[in-house]
Order: sequence, then C-alpha cells, then structure tokens
Amino acid sequence: MPLFSRRRPARLPSGLAAHLRPGTAVLGVVPLAPDGGRWAVASVSGLEVVGDDGVELARPWHEVARAVWDADSLSFTVTWIDADPELVLEVTTSVAGAQLDIAPFARSLRERVESALVHSASDTLPSGRRVTVSARRDGDGGLYTVCTPPLPTELDGADRAALVALERRVRDGVGLPTS
Repeated sequence: MPLFSRRRPARLPSGLAAHLRPGTAVLGVVPLAPDGGRWAVASVSGLEVVGDDGVELARPWHEVARAVWDADSLSFTVTWIDADPELVLEVTTSVAGAQLDIAPFARSLRERVESALVHSASDTLPSGRRVTVSARRDGDGGLYTVCTPPLPTELDGADRAALVALERRVRDGVGLPTS
C-alpha cells in the first residue's frame, strides 16, 4: 500500500462555497459530472447540491432512506424516505487535471445516513406488501417513525392492524410512546 496517494481531497471552489449557509460545516464534497460545475456537499446538517446559481438541493440527513455507490457508473443513488424521485449524483474524479479522492464524501454520506437511523423492523403485511418501519433522528435530535415504502392512507383492516403493530414494536424499541 503506498504511503502517499496521488489523489487529493476534493475542495469546494470558493465561489460555490459562498452559496452555502454561513457556518456550514462541510464534511466532504465531490464534483458532479460532466464538468465539475456542480458539487455535492455532505455537511453536518444534510446533503446539498450547489452550482453557480446557488444551492439547488438541500435535504437533512434524516430524510435520506439510503445512499448506494455504483463504482461502474461513478454515481451515488440517494433514495428519500418520502418516495420523492431518487437523486443520482454522477461524480467526476478529476477537475482541472487533478485526480480527486471521493472517499471523504462517501464516508461522510454513509456515516450521516446511518446516524439518522436509530432502529428499524421489517415485516410482510397480510396483503403481501413488504414494509419497514424505522425510528429516525431529525436534525434537532427528536425521534419519529416512518414507513418505507410510504403506503396509501387507505389500508384494509388486516394490513392496517399489522402496520400499527409493527410501528408500535419499533416505537417501543426506542422508548417512544406506543399509544
């Protein structure tokens, strides 16, 4: 293993950093393809995409259901808990001829998504739908539960009872009220 890597940590260009909220603690950044003009930012508070015109996306970590890296396409696919369309972040590993290390961004992304998830349980409803109820920590430290995938508000009695029981089990597991 070489002691020194030829890749250097990515640094958000100052013109783009100026678009972030003052005091934003940046944990990792990656330039987005094709030209590195837009960047993904993993901050303490959430995931942001910033470009020349400002912040294009800002979502807190507790809204991220999962993030998956695909080395073949050099992309992160972010799935949201509210069933919004997935966000695909196609990364470029070279800007202005410099090879960039995306590991700090990837590590921060993984750590922040995992830190928002406190507890989860999965089950199959009587209708055959597979669901997961998770307890998540919001940006202020409060706990709440969410069902993934989001289900329609109208469920039949058996599915509703099974979902309520699963949510009660998750809430009980983290000390939230169950009634």
